[in-house]
Amino acid sequence: MQLKAIEKKFRSVGFSESVNFFDDENRNLLITPLQVIASLVIIVGIFSLIFEVKYFADFTLDIYFGRVIATIIGFCVLALTYTSIGKKYPVFLIHLLLLTIIGSFASIILLVPKSIFVNSQLLALIIFTAALFLSWDIRNQIILAIYYNVLFAISILLNDSSIYFLPNFYTTFVFVLFISIMSIVATTVNYKLRQRLVNQTTEAQEYLEYATEGIFKVDMDYHFKGVNSSFVQLLKFPTKKEMYQTTTLKELFKSPSLFEEFEVLIKNNSLVIDYETKFRNFEGNIIDVMINAKIRKNRKGQEQFIEGSIYDITNRKEAEEKIKEYNRELEKLNNNKDKFFSIVAHDLMTPFTALLGYSEILIGEYKELDRATIGKFASDINTVAGKAHGLLENLLNWTRIQTDRVIFNPVEFNLHPIVEDIFHFNSENAKVKSITLVNNVELTELVYADVNMLSTVLRNLISNSIKFTGENGRISVATEVINGTMEVSVIDNGIGMSSIDVNRLFDENFQHSGTGTHNEKGTGLGLILCKEFVEKHGGTIRAESRLGEGTRIFFTIGTKGLIDQE
Repeated sequence: MQLKAIEKKFRSVGFSESVNFFDDENRNLLITPLQVIASLVIIVGIFSLIFEVKYFADFTLDIYFGRVIATIIGFCVLALTYTSIGKKYPVFLIHLLLLTIIGSFASIILLVPKSIFVNSQLLALIIFTAALFLSWDIRNQIILAIYYNVLFAISILLNDSSIYFLPNFYTTFVFVLFISIMSIVATTVNYKLRQRLVNQTTEAQEYLEYATEGIFKVDMDYHFKGVNSSFVQLLKFPTKKEMYQTTTLKELFKSPSLFEEFEVLIKNNSLVIDYETKFRNFEGNIIDVMINAKIRKNRKGQEQFIEGSIYDITNRKEAEEKIKEYNRELEKLNNNKDKFFSIVAHDLMTPFTALLGYSEILIGEYKELDRATIGKFASDINTVAGKAHGLLENLLNWTRIQTDRVIFNPVEFNLHPIVEDIFHFNSENAKVKSITLVNNVELTELVYADVNMLSTVLRNLISNSIKFTGENGRISVATEVINGTMEVSVIDNGIGMSSIDVNRLFDENFQHSGTGTHNEKGTGLGLILCKEFVEKHGGTIRAESRLGEGTRIFFTIGTKGLIDQE
């Protein structure tokens, strides 16, 4: 599709541009041969004035005058080639110069008929050489052949009839015609071959110019010697001229270290393939590019320049990063799935197994059991059911977080009764260890938070403190306003933690599920929920602890304005 589009564009504008380019090239290529021919005419004219005129003693003045005119015309033509007029009209100057040469030889044939064989041979050689040397179009060579034949014929017709009886006259006449025809044929072949080469070169240049990749050529100091349009557009430069004047390939690299890496590769290997790096474009933005480059050398093995291409792979890099991110998320989801099944298979099944065991005993033996035993069973069932309910609630909340289905509804409410309700909910567990629960929250303390989320955070932290606090322990909840932010603390004098455990306490990649003072088990899921819910409020959570000295957990709740933004 891309090649077809480019081809279509060439067809619409390429032909006329190629023709114009070819004509321009023709004019440029004719200047040097014209200067050479004019110089030779001047040199030969001067030598002729010195030596040849003496040979033709009977016609000294006429021949001398002709040579002077030819030499002067040659000098004028040579001078004009260095002017704008000469560069604009080189074809006219060539015709003038060749007509002068032909006229000079024709005048000698007219004046000295016996020289017809030698002069016609020399003139034929000049005409044929010009056809090869000039490489101009067929029309001009035909015109030149006409000059040649007409002036040759005039020089013969103006002679007396004795010229027809000269030796080799007819052979010379046929030779002149043959050379004229051969010069036209040679010009035709030469012109067509060169035209084909120029067209192919032009087409290749246009393909490179409109290629989607950026193509460049720099010298060994990394100064630009040529770039295509895509290179300029890719790097957001206004024009090629501005790129040449304001930057180098070296300066396009994002940093000197990146350029040095590239330079080492290209210098050591003379070739760089699919090298990925970063450029800074004209607007100052960083883009990812892929470079292919090669050092070009001359026949002596000397490094001359570096040419290559670049591709903008920024979008591809962004896509790769997204794929990596998706893979990380997928890995996280797989880990969460494994954790979910682990909790369901073990932690959630355990309390239900206990419930089934208690219920089977009650069903089978309730008639033989006294009221005290039945009451104990009922209490145990309630405790186990409460733990199962808490675990299930944490599991559901955790699942909602993972699937981004948490409903966040902050309101202003009194925190003290919430803490009291949670203490009441955990009173049986605390009573087993004779743990004292202390609510130090002010009776009128108002907070702005999601009631359910904050209750879940406090319930998990208090439950965790009970789990890791021994007999006759103490757990307290307090609040403090610091710089307009509410800080809530849950403090116990339990078994504490090592600094390693403190640092990874809220890390979701580490499952903190130690054994409590009465061998209670846990999943560590509650602490992850606490972190997620606190951060949902725009706050932070942290822990301070030492082994044997208890634990203090602090979390903050953002102000009303901050929470509303969240």
